[in-house]
Amino acid sequence: MEEPVVKVEHLSHRYSIQWAVRDISFEIPRGGIYGLLGSNGAGKSTTMNIISGVIKQTEGQVFINGIDARKRPVDAKRHIGFLPQKPPLYGDLTVEEYLIHCARLRWVADKDLLPAVDEVLAKCGITHFRKRLIKNLSGGYQQRVGIAQAIVHKPDLVIFDEPTTGLHFHDIRKLLDAFDALIRRGHSIVIIEHNMDVIKCADYVIDLGPEGGDKGGNIVAVGTPEEVAACGASYTGQFLKEKLK
Repeated sequence: MEEPVVKVEHLSHRYSIQWAVRDISFEIPRGGIYGLLGSNGAGKSTTMNIISGVIKQTEGQVFINGIDARKRPVDAKRHIGFLPQKPPLYGDLTVEEYLIHCARLRWVADKDLLPAVDEVLAKCGITHFRKRLIKNLSGGYQQRVGIAQAIVHKPDLVIFDEPTTGLHFHDIRKLLDAFDALIRRGHSIVIIEHNMDVIKCADYVIDLGPEGGDKGGNIVAVGTPEEVAACGASYTGQFLKEKLK
């Protein structure tokens, strides 16, 4: 049986005295799109920040390609690409300069820098903007640059935290096309998203709840979008049910 790209075991995290997530376990197989749902405060971003190495968990273990992310964080991060809610862009750099900088941060060898940047520019449809200052791009194209920085090092897992925020409908459609292209190239994708039209494209959904409280976020439903909608175990599950009608 093929090893999952992510394996989470009894994960818990506490901010001060409040648990954000409490004793959750799941696996993410290779390939496909996985949606992480939940109302505000359910622990979605906390969970993905732990997986991506932004914060350290209070309890539990996370394995990336079998690597213990707490014990070997640098090795684990080599396999992950992350696009937070607000893309970490530098407006005064050109698209090319910025992606070269990001590739260096992700340990891409010097001899492979330009080929890696050329490839990711083509994948994201922004080759013609390589010499353009990032601050002069539209919101949709800035989002594409954000995707490019997340995959420039060819990670096995790419995490998108609410990637459609602030995008127009036509930009969202282009973003979904980009997801399809990433899947065809062997990436696994995790989407944290409130936009149910985007979550409908997921192969598998994890629904977190209840929000906040002493217990923190827990997994209340897992399955295809249709299965989670039928369960209706949380507000988001019920909302998804309405969107799937």
